[in-house]
Amino acid sequence: MKRANPAQLRQSLEMANTMVKHGICFVCMPVVDEADMANLASQAAERFERLALIAEAAEKRA
Repeated sequence: MKRANPAQLRQSLEMANTMVKHGICFVCMPVVDEADMANLASQAAERFERLALIAEAAEKRA
C-alpha cells in the first residue's frame, strides 16, 4: 500500500469534517491504490446523489 501525500490527507479530512458538520454518518475506509480510490469516490458520489434525492422528497412531503 502506498502512503497518501499530505494534500490527499488534507482533502480526506476536509471531506470527513464536512460530513460531520452536516450530520452525515460515514465509514472511514482505507484505499489500496488510485483505482480503488476512484472506485470508492464514485460510490460516495452516487450515495450523495441518493441522499440529495431523499432530502428533496422529504422537503416536498413537508
